Amino acid sequence: MNSFYWYDYETFGISPKVDRIAQFAGIRTDENLDILDEQMFYCKPTHDVLPSPEACAITGISPQLCDQKGIIEHEFIKKINNEFSAPGTCTVGYNSISFDDEFTRHTLYRNFIDPYAWHWKNGNTRWDILDVVRLCYALKKDNSLSWAYNENNKPVFKLDRLSVANGIEHSDAHDALADVRATIGIAKIIKETQPKLFDFAFSLRDKKTVESKINMFEPMLHISGVYPAERSCAKLVSALAYHPKYRDRAIVFALDQDPSILLELETEELRTLIFTSQSKLPKDVTKLQIKDLTFNRSPMFVPNIYKLNENTSSQLQIDMPKCISNLEFIRKNQNEISEVIKDIYTIEDAKAPTEDVDQSIYDGFIDNSDRKICDQIQKLDTKKLSNFHPQFTDQKLSKLLLNFKARNYSESLSEKEHDEWFEIVQGRIQEGKYGYLSLDEFYKKLEKVRNKNPEKKALWKQLESYAESFL
Repeated sequence: MNSFYWYDYETFGISPKVDRIAQFAGIRTDENLDILDEQMFYCKPTHDVLPSPEACAITGISPQLCDQKGIIEHEFIKKINNEFSAPGTCTVGYNSISFDDEFTRHTLYRNFIDPYAWHWKNGNTRWDILDVVRLCYALKKDNSLSWAYNENNKPVFKLDRLSVANGIEHSDAHDALADVRATIGIAKIIKETQPKLFDFAFSLRDKKTVESKINMFEPMLHISGVYPAERSCAKLVSALAYHPKYRDRAIVFALDQDPSILLELETEELRTLIFTSQSKLPKDVTKLQIKDLTFNRSPMFVPNIYKLNENTSSQLQIDMPKCISNLEFIRKNQNEISEVIKDIYTIEDAKAPTEDVDQSIYDGFIDNSDRKICDQIQKLDTKKLSNFHPQFTDQKLSKLLLNFKARNYSESLSEKEHDEWFEIVQGRIQEGKYGYLSLDEFYKKLEKVRNKNPEKKALWKQLESYAESFL
């Protein structure tokens, strides 16, 4: 039986690389979105990183609460992986692909579990409701959800705001289980009001389906958070080339831009306009809207759009004649433009290996012999771990094993390993190495949130006490 597994994390920060998960909630539903089972549990702090006071202020979750009620990180992520890996499961959340899924991957990796298998083995997939909501706003604004707006009358797609607008109970925003229930509530409304759109959007979770719908040099409506909310997060784009290095993505160009710039500027100039944030460009220079469309990230788009009704064009601020004219220019020069795009994306700075092994997930895939050792680790108790000294092909995994043992099974460490781990933690906590939050920065951040939220005295006291435990 196929099922959805809806999930959400509350975390001690926003970076999957250096921050840790505090709370998990998951609800499994059938294909009709009827609940089959649900669960919620906490993760014990790993005592090698400090929590972000800003994150704690939002969630109200302290490291002490997680220490009291939680389970060790290894067991925590194993339980989650078992749910995600059940055959026929589509994992889904709200902004999950960009946020929660990355926390999942990094945590699996730190714990020697395959960080990718859960969303492709056994017929499994992943999906994200956030861009489906944006698609509804772009195409079915008046006949789907009720919408929330900010003081400037721009649409707001935050889950807590949309829940209120649609009469969905969400009194505990930023509680993982409440967020999951709210996400299911939003999905149900879309499914009931716009079943065809729902089914179409759901089909795009499959990367082969996505790839089959990508037609080079054809106009398509693309929905993405990188496009302005006042334009419904939508633009008419065209795929110019497949990525020269990653075959699972296409490079798309927003058609409201003059494409002649692609033939007028040098490759390095174009790279600057594409990969530099607007805030870092000169005031009179506009960032070039070219982006990856990655097939396995459930991208939302409608292919082969040659016309839109007047109301939709107006809402999306799409000048259709202008866009089609720009597309014609691209087609006339498609060979030259394709080569330009390939040159832009082929030139890459040599990437040095990540110094902190806990963050090295994207340095390369683990080979088969090392993966077998990783699988062995999952079956070892503390006593066996103490005497387990595998010969990894990739030497960084030996360092990762030390960190893994220290976080989860500290009693398995030798005296020498204890000393090594102490130095690692000191580098993170005292010096803020590799992007971790140092004690000095922690106290500065704590003071700021304390001044903004003086009423949360108990929480601030807990955070102070937790920080003192590192001294």
